[in-house]
This record gives sequence, C-alpha cells and structure tokens, in this order.
Amino acid sequence: MSVEASPSLDDERGHASAESDYDEYLVIPGDIDTVSGEVAEHRIPEDGSDESSSWPFSRVHKPPQKFKASDRTVFIPGVPIELKFTGYERTVTTHLLNPNLYTIELKHGDFSWTIKKRYKHIQHLHQQLRIYRATLNIPFPTKAHKEKRQSYKMNTLQNKLKNKGALPRFPETPDALVADDRIEARMQQLEQYLSSLLQINIYRNHYETVSFFEVSHLTFIRELGIKGMEGMILKRTGSTHYGRSPCSCCGLCNCGLCARCRYLCGDIFGGWRTRWLIVKESFIAYIYPKDGTIKGVILFDHGFEISSGMFSTGLRNGLYIRNSSREFIVKCPTQRIAKEWMSFVKEMTATAGLKYIQGNRYRSFAPVRSSITANWFVDGCDYMSAVADVLEQAKEEIFITDWWLSPEIQMKRPAVEGDRWRLDNILYRKAAQGVKVFVLLYKEVELALGINSFYSKQRLVGGHSSNIKVLRHPDQAKVGMFFLWAHHEKIVVVDQSYAFVAGIDLCYGRWDDYRHRLTDLGSAIHLNPKVHSSSVSLPLTDSPPQPSANGLSAKLDVRNRSTSEIDGINDSPKPERSLNQKVRLRLAIDETMMNQPSPENIKCETPEPKDKSLMEKVKTRGREFMSQWSTDSPTLSSDEESLAGDGPSKNDKTKSAGESPMCKASSIIPEVNPMLSNLTGCAKLWFGKDYTNFIVKDFHNLDLPYQDLVDRNHTPRMPWHDIGVMVTGNAARDVARHFIQRWNAIKVEKAKLNPLYPYLLPKADKEYIRPIRFKNSHRSNVKCQVVRSVGHWSAGFLDEDLWEGSIHEAYVDIIAKSRHYIYIENQFFITSCGNPVQNQVGNALYKRILRAYREKTVFRVFIIIPLLPGFEGEVGSPSATALNVITYWNYCSISRGNNSIISRLKAAGIADPSEYITFHGLRNHSVLNEDLVTELIYVHSKLLIADDDTVICGSANINDRSMMGKRDSELALVIQDAEFKEGVMNGKPTPSGRFAGSLRRRLFREHLGILGGNCSDLREKQLIDVSDPIAHSFYHDVWRKFAASNTTIFEEVFNCMPTDRAVDFLSLKRFQEEIPLCRSDKEAAKEKLKNIQGHLVDLPLNFLQNETLTPSMNSIHGIIPTAVWL
Repeated sequence: MSVEASPSLDDERGHASAESDYDEYLVIPGDIDTVSGEVAEHRIPEDGSDESSSWPFSRVHKPPQKFKASDRTVFIPGVPIELKFTGYERTVTTHLLNPNLYTIELKHGDFSWTIKKRYKHIQHLHQQLRIYRATLNIPFPTKAHKEKRQSYKMNTLQNKLKNKGALPRFPETPDALVADDRIEARMQQLEQYLSSLLQINIYRNHYETVSFFEVSHLTFIRELGIKGMEGMILKRTGSTHYGRSPCSCCGLCNCGLCARCRYLCGDIFGGWRTRWLIVKESFIAYIYPKDGTIKGVILFDHGFEISSGMFSTGLRNGLYIRNSSREFIVKCPTQRIAKEWMSFVKEMTATAGLKYIQGNRYRSFAPVRSSITANWFVDGCDYMSAVADVLEQAKEEIFITDWWLSPEIQMKRPAVEGDRWRLDNILYRKAAQGVKVFVLLYKEVELALGINSFYSKQRLVGGHSSNIKVLRHPDQAKVGMFFLWAHHEKIVVVDQSYAFVAGIDLCYGRWDDYRHRLTDLGSAIHLNPKVHSSSVSLPLTDSPPQPSANGLSAKLDVRNRSTSEIDGINDSPKPERSLNQKVRLRLAIDETMMNQPSPENIKCETPEPKDKSLMEKVKTRGREFMSQWSTDSPTLSSDEESLAGDGPSKNDKTKSAGESPMCKASSIIPEVNPMLSNLTGCAKLWFGKDYTNFIVKDFHNLDLPYQDLVDRNHTPRMPWHDIGVMVTGNAARDVARHFIQRWNAIKVEKAKLNPLYPYLLPKADKEYIRPIRFKNSHRSNVKCQVVRSVGHWSAGFLDEDLWEGSIHEAYVDIIAKSRHYIYIENQFFITSCGNPVQNQVGNALYKRILRAYREKTVFRVFIIIPLLPGFEGEVGSPSATALNVITYWNYCSISRGNNSIISRLKAAGIADPSEYITFHGLRNHSVLNEDLVTELIYVHSKLLIADDDTVICGSANINDRSMMGKRDSELALVIQDAEFKEGVMNGKPTPSGRFAGSLRRRLFREHLGILGGNCSDLREKQLIDVSDPIAHSFYHDVWRKFAASNTTIFEEVFNCMPTDRAVDFLSLKRFQEEIPLCRSDKEAAKEKLKNIQGHLVDLPLNFLQNETLTPSMNSIHGIIPTAVWL
C-alpha cells in the first residue's frame, strides 16, 4: 500500500492525489459549519420517553416526511453511533469484482443491529455523497464566504495532519485487488471511513447514509421493540397471489403446468413499486419512500406465513408474505437478501412474535399474560370516573370503540366543574395537547336504530382538531341493504398501556351507582317563605346562559317544568374554557329557546378580580362537596376485608330513602347570583336524554342532547346495572392490538388512499406499567387473557369462513372446570335450546349441574338477567315485537320446551333444579311527586365469576350473536387471580381470589342491600355474611329468601310485570286492571315497602307461558331472519 499524501490546499474539490489510495472529496466546504455529530438543537420531546436513548412513541404520529427530505432526522441527536466490522465472507467464484461480504455491527442508544455489505455498496454510498458534496458549492460562494472557507481550511488542515482519520477517507482500491492477507486492514479502512462519516451531521442524516445503514424514522422508537430489519424492496401491486388476479387466461395460468405460468397475469397486469419494508417484533409494515407514509401493516397472527422461491412467488428472489387479513409479494435485490429477510422474519415469529402465531388457549389471538394489574368497577359511576381520570393522563394515543357513543355524556357527576368532565371536552382537551384520538363507531341501520352515529362523529370531529379521527363501520350500502350484525365492543385504551373493557358504552343511560335511583328531578327550593317555593332544574355548565329570541338572558322559571322544557342548550362545538376563566350556573331556559342558535360575540364574563376570587371559593366548596359525595358511596379502603364485605357490615349507616348529600349542592357557588342565597336543593345527575326508560320510549333526536325523552315528573328512569374492568401492561397491549387490527382493516376498506387516516402500529411488550389508583376500586395482581368474537366482516379476514370465537370457548371451558359455583350477570340468556340456537353455554351449565347431582356435591349457579328486555313497547302489544321475541327466546333457554335447561334437569331426575340453579332480576322503588313508583333495574352486565378465582368480563352477551364469532364483534377478558386470601366454600376453608372474590362479594352486597341505606333492619343487615355463597345458610336463608320476599312485596304493592300471575294475555289484562295497593292504600304500601331488602327479585318463570310470543309470518318482523334475535 502506498504512503498517504496530504491533500492539496489549492485543490478545492479535495479529490485523491495520484499517490493516494484514498478519496478525500468529502471534506466539508468552508461555508458549512455543521461538522460535529452532536446536534444541540434537537431534543427528545418531553411528552415521550423519559430517556434520551430513543425517540418517543409520539414520533409515529408526526407528519410524514419523504425519505429524501433535507431536514429528515433519523438518528437520535446527541447519541453516538458505534460501528465495527466483525467479519467477512469471501466468495470469489460468484462475486468476482466484490468477493467480500462484510458483517457490520452497529449500536445506537439502546438499539443494536447487524448489516451485511459489499465494497460496491460502500462505494455507491461514497459516490452519492460526493454528488451531494458537490451541490454544496452551488451557487458559488461570495468573497466573504471564500475568506471564511480559507480560514476554516487552514485550521482543518492542521487538525488533519495531526489525525489523518478525522475526515472520511474512502479507500479506492477495489476488493478484487486486495490480497487475502490485507483483508483485515481493508476492514479497518472501511470501518474508519464509515465511522468518520457518521461524525458529520450532514452526511449522517443524508438519505443515502440512512438507507445504507437500514434505518428509518421508526427504527429508534423503544416502544416499537428492537431495531428489527429494514430495507428497500419492490412490492407487487394489484393481485398478490396467483388465483386472485382479475384475469387468469380462463384458468390456464393456474393449471399447474409451469410455476411461472401461474404468475403470468400478475406479471402482465401488476406493476412493481418501491417500498421500504420494516420487520418488528410483532408486525411487518411498508412505507412509501416518496412521502414517508405507511402503506400497509401486517400483524403476526395465526394465519401468518412467509415463503420464497419460484413456486411461491414466481421469482427466484421473491417473498410471499401473508396473515389472516393481508397478503403480498415482494422482490428483493438478490437471492441472498431474500434469504436474509426470510431468515429474520422466521426468527421473529419463533421468538417475540410466537405468542401471536402459536395456538393459544381457547384458540384466542392473544396469549395468557402474567403479572397484570387489574381493577373492577361496578356500575357506570365508578367506571366512567376512572375512564375520565385515565383519559386525562393520556400522552400519546387514545383508542375508543363503542356500539354507541354520546359525546355530551358527563363522565363525573355531579357536574360541580361544569362541562370539564364531559366526554367530548375531555377528548378536545387531549387533542389540543397533541394526543391522537382514534374512535371506531358502529354504523347502524338507521331504520332500525336511533343511536345516530353520524351525529356522534360530527360532534367529535367538529372540535376543529386534526388529532381526532373517527371511522364508522360497516357501510350498509356495501354489505347489503340490511346488514344483520354489529360492532358491539366497549373499549377504551390509553397509550396502549391502560385498557378498559366493559359492557358499558360511553353513552346515555349508562351512568348509575349502587343506589339505582328511579327519580332525578333536581330542585331549587326557596328558603324565604315569602317567595313561592317550587322545583326547577339547575344543571351546571361552562357556557353562559343562552339568550332568548329577543336577545335577553333567560330568567329563572319557578314553575315546575320537565327537563325537555328547561334544559335546552346550544350543541354546536365551543372552544374549551378552563375553570378559572368561567363558571356559570345553568338556569332554567324557555322551551322556545331550545333550537335557537346562540348569537356570537356576547360578553358574559365576570370581571377578572371578582372572577379570580370566585374561583377560589368554587374550588374549595367543590372539593368539600365531592368529599361529601364520595363518603356517601361504598368506600373501598385499603383493607380488603372491608372492601369485600365478608363479615358483618358494622360500619354501614342507614339513610332515609330521600336523603342525599347532593342537597347541599347549592352552596358550591354562593355568589354567582343573589337569588341563590335563598335556594337549596339537590343536584341533577341525568341531564336531557341521559334520563332514560327504554321500554317507555326509545331514543330519537340525539342532536338535541338536553331535551328529555320522557317526562321525568311522571315517568321513573330505568336504572342501569353494569360491570367494567381495567387492565394494564401487556394485557392492555393485546386489547390495543385488537383495536389496531380493526382500525387498519376499516382503513383499507374505507380510507385506503386517505392520508389523514393513518395505519396504527402496536407497541412491543413491556414488563412494567405504572399502576393507577382509583377511589372505590380494588386493584389486584392477576393473569389475564383477551378473548373475542370476530369474523371476516368485522376483522377484515381474507377468508370468509375464518372466524374466532374464543369468548364462547372460554365460557364453556370455565363452566366445565368450575368446582363450587357459577355466577352470571348478562343482558340475555339465549343458549342451547335446540335448533337454531348454537352456542353451548347452557349445555355446559346443564352438564356441570348434572355432574354435581350424580356426585352428590354442592354446586350453585346464580343467573341474573333483566326482568324484561330493554326494548320500547308494552308486553303483548303489537308495538312490542322485539320485546316479545327476546322474552320468548330467553324463556326457551330457561324453562320452556324440552330443550330448556330446567326441563332437561328435571328430565335427568333432578326434582328441584332450584337446588342448583336460580334465575333472578333486579328491581327498585321510589317516590316520584308523592306517588310510589317502581321500575326494573336493567341488567346490562356481561359477567361470569367462577369459584372466587376466575372472571370473564366484557361486551359479549349470552346469545349466538355475541358468541359465534361470525356475527357481532365482541371483546372480553378472562381474568384469573394470582393472589388469594382465606375463604370458605360450603363451610370448608377455600382460597378466595382477591380480584374475583372481592368482585363477587361486592355484587352480593349490592343486590342484597347491604352497601348503603336500603335495608330495612340494621341488625339483620349486620348479620349478613356473603363470604360463603354455596352454604345452605346463605343460598336458601339469605339469597333465595330475600329474592322471594322482595318479589312478593313488589307484586302486592305495584302489580308489577312480569309476574307469574299472568300466564297469558287475558290474565295479563285482568292483572293490569287491578288497582294496586300503592294507589288504593298508600300508607299500607309504604309500610310493606319498608321490608324490601336490596334489589334482588325472582325471575317469573311462568310469565305468559301459554302465549306464542314470536312474530307472525305475515308481519314485517316475521320476515326478519330468526338469527337477528338470537
């Protein structure tokens, strides 16, 4: 090797001298002052990772940049890149000019990877950088720049004489001329060249350098996992597999005569497009280099496969990649590179991605996860409050999917902070902070459902934030005039780290607490006896009072009015106002103002000094009020014993039925209006359409959210009982993965070419996620598995016959393996009653009870469902077709016909099936304007608890629609306790799970009336022990006794339906004509109602047993396929 020569100062281009083996053209021009690899101006955003060794995940959602953009930054600023040549492979026969294949190991921050390059690849990089270097001299520099450059070059020369390797010096001798004994030296030369290159920022961030080192803007994001493998490939457009192209020469190309013939049409009609391919731990993605957008995401799943070669692709250097939802063919530059891709993908699928490809329990897409933190929430009050708290902590992403979503729903009540905790305002606030919000809504059949998903979408995207994206699915026009199935999941995921799964939609009617109130008038009562006393609505809002038609503010109306008259509000999107800017008390509004648009530019703000003083008082009073409110709820202390209510409830305090801490709400804002000094009353909890009774009136006009559906002065609301669960960590990752799969499938179907709706990427597993503490919720360490029901239409599967029904598998398996009891709360119970019902949940219960009977062991099944389906109409009337049909199929599964579970048990020799299984509903009573009223509590839960150690909770009903996979899409969690405490079953010590056991005990206490002040006898209340659910002393003497007593009292007082006294429509009519005790003798009725204990009642098994409740085949409903009701 010749002696190195110093570069000539006169040779401004810096090319190699005749006596040198190095090209030094890449010396930086004098007018370019970015030489160091340290780039001080780039900082890691604070909203991402707390370390500077990787990019934050929020980088995924940054506006895409084309790969050749001059300001594109890929490497982490300020973090060095370590590079080392570790070996080589020499093949002279096949690569005569470039025989050496060098192995290069790199490390950048937390990421390490290996690339393999030949001399020609490094030479190509050098040539491209030479061209780039030449462009830096155009236009020619000014005199000042020349002087500056000359000074710079003198200093540079002195430094170079001291350290010759400070600047990139490329060895120009080809590898073919390098002897074997000089290869190690050649590796050192190339290593020094590349290392020096990476120290210069303008070269390090150059497109060719980034491509050479096989990195992109998604490489160094820790939450996406390891660096993976990346590179440029060619992807075939159009058909991606033989037999699926639009033309196959009448099938001749697929006859198998020649491997190449099968791909003839693809070669002719399909083109090849350059794409940047990325392989990560659990997915493959490809990017369009010209604009930097992600064009496709392929998740690892059960259907994933990769193959290569002529038979699979028609190419020697091709790869065929597919999963259950997508497939495509790529062409690699060489066969070697194709093998490297093949090898790496198989390595990923055998290691990090194996959990999604292997056969998981219940044939689920997700594995069983350990060390998961889980919380349960009973009823919408605690659930929605927790959702709001976690949404408020979102940093990167929010995923929401609901069957129905009401943007104006109040997540925390009473609304002492105005509209701060209204769902749309929470999402607007987070979107303004840069959080990306993605919402999937079920697109309903408008003729059948009035949930108006279009209004929900417009309301959310109308917040003028590009960070909120909403997709509705399915499009009825594409799938048919009447598509039968629905997206039924109820999911909220924050940062792919916290996931809520429930039966609770974030919509009207779902918010409730353990009291399950029937009335919500809200009142403002004048304490001054000279002023006429009455009741008016006083909802709180951030908005100023609405002006009337003539421009004047609304005045307080002291007459009794329904909310439909007094709760009008402008529902157009408004800019967010913080609490310290504005607090207004929403007074009564005339009905004529309901639909009036609000005039613009109306100044309604309090002067700043008074405003500030007022805020301090509001905050103080608000905190005091919320403290009083929370103390009236069933407080869950750190002591799990007190939470679970295993023993006597010594600390419970009885309260009168009408007593409420909300009666002190008027003191929250003492100086807003002088009139308020003489007012007291109760805060309203359900505004407008949130006050619901589905049987009386179904939803309509949802674009008028503060207009009542029913007259709350005469109609009690229908209480809502539901269950939700939150999990963290890798279980939340799996819930997010389901959402991502659905979002990406709908993106392909509806918005494939719309760059405003991006593909979503799943995060890699993470061992630890910081838990969040919630008031009134118990946190446990559990094992968790995500199960679901999805099919071709709902998850975007390629095969129309492919589906997943892991929820059904889980139900059947857990019932079969249960040892002591099964507790079920569900909206439906349509199962195993013969053709056409297919799901086997009822059959599994039958087999398990029969086994207990034959083994002479104690086994109990508790089933709680709604007393009537939640459909509009009166039982037996022509308008109640849906109600009648669902009632029919429920009873077919329970007690009617030879295939019902009770009939089968009796046929098997069990004389009294109630020794093993009982069916119940929930009911409450109250006083509405001095009238005694009652209403069923609508059980909407989708819950199973087994043996105090296993829970299934999610969105799936017990019917074929939810269980069979191909129909409605559903999601649920199978949770198994990892921590236990001492428990008892049938008098014997038995471990009780801290999650499942505490949830079951909490529900029993609510239904038996020992959570609050709705039990008549304090001494009896204190003696109730719910720790042993299967003991005779509890099952018969408490559970069944309470239910039977309550049922009798309700029927005597209210003549309520359903009832065993009405076996047909004639007896039903006579029963309805009877004057109930609540009307004939109100005082006697009140005395009887004092003996009501909790909400538990029996399900009347003989109700309308002599009637045919299915619709006539001559009616409109009769021609609807039976599967719709099942």
